[in-house]
Amino acid sequence: MRELLLPKFNNNDEGCVLVGWAVDDGAEVYADEVVAEVETAKALEELVADVDGVLHRLVEVGAQCEFGRPVGLLFDSHQERDDYLANQASAVVTTAPEGEREDHDGGPDPILSDAARTLAQDHGIRTEQLRSLGKRVVKASDVQRLIDQGVMDQGVMDQGAESAAAGAAADAAVVSLSTRQRAVAAVVSEAHRTIPAAFAAIAVDLTAFRATRGGGAPYGLVELLVKAIAARHADFPLFFATPGADHTLVLAPDANVGVTVDVGTGLFIPVLKDAARRPIDDLADDLMDFRVSALRQNFRGDAFADEAITLSLHNDPDIILAAPIVHPGRTCVVTLCAERSEVALAEDGTPFTRPVTTVAVTYDHRYLNGRDAVRFLTAVKQDLESADAIARLAG
Repeated sequence: MRELLLPKFNNNDEGCVLVGWAVDDGAEVYADEVVAEVETAKALEELVADVDGVLHRLVEVGAQCEFGRPVGLLFDSHQERDDYLANQASAVVTTAPEGEREDHDGGPDPILSDAARTLAQDHGIRTEQLRSLGKRVVKASDVQRLIDQGVMDQGVMDQGAESAAAGAAADAAVVSLSTRQRAVAAVVSEAHRTIPAAFAAIAVDLTAFRATRGGGAPYGLVELLVKAIAARHADFPLFFATPGADHTLVLAPDANVGVTVDVGTGLFIPVLKDAARRPIDDLADDLMDFRVSALRQNFRGDAFADEAITLSLHNDPDIILAAPIVHPGRTCVVTLCAERSEVALAEDGTPFTRPVTTVAVTYDHRYLNGRDAVRFLTAVKQDLESADAIARLAG
């Protein structure tokens, strides 16, 4: 028997959601065959078997799974799997703690597997609710069905209050989160729980950039900002680092910039590899390919690998400020907001308008300080406002 382990598909997530099994429970599978599909906060990924075997599923569809943990078992034969199931059945236990089981008219308490017992305890499912299933042996999927149906013990409730609650529930509109959004929710919750984030923002004059656009430059502000960020890799290595154990940081060898892409099919963060050394028109081509892949939801398997720093795009019209989360595994995230016009005064006091934008950074305050953030933003600002620096970055 071998465990079917869930590999770590990217460094930003601690786990993912199992959205579907491609092989029936108890079916034979072959090495390199796709057996399941999982969803991280970034993309759908395929889980493949590394050896031939008979599949036994350990988790249900929709379950949150941790990287590095088994989601199934691969047995050498059907007989080996049958023996395993027989041993498991002999080891099941009931939910009622010792000393609390009572006689009742509904027959004996059902027998629960370990997974079912844990799920029932976590969600407050009582023994009488489990008996209502009419099953002698209850599996985790049975308990999950009770949870999904909302069959929870409401305590002592008078009939009038119960009717009112039922009427209110009938009138309420209930929307279930998609598996992709549940994956995003898990990442956001983990980020807010573990990362003490701070924030800084700076205004950037886009006059010099607009002048290059007037000359027909084949790139946009996003590509130019990616180059400006990547160019600061050597000067600000901690902004491109991965938190390690015991208050350490693992420095990134290359300036790989992840860029958020959301075209209405979900949030993805594909990575522009080695952005400091590659031509800017290559980056522009990659970004266009990323948008097409997001529409079709067919990213390459390595599209999200080796991210060192994240650029979060909030450049829809009228967005002047945004502070996204710092993804677990990163020390910061840079934000680009929308272009806008600003009234300024010339040296002689004459008013004029100029194009500006806001570039910001949300950072993990355990590793980066406010002074570092301001220095980093100022360096990026200087590159975006200088015609010579723009020519160097785009050259």
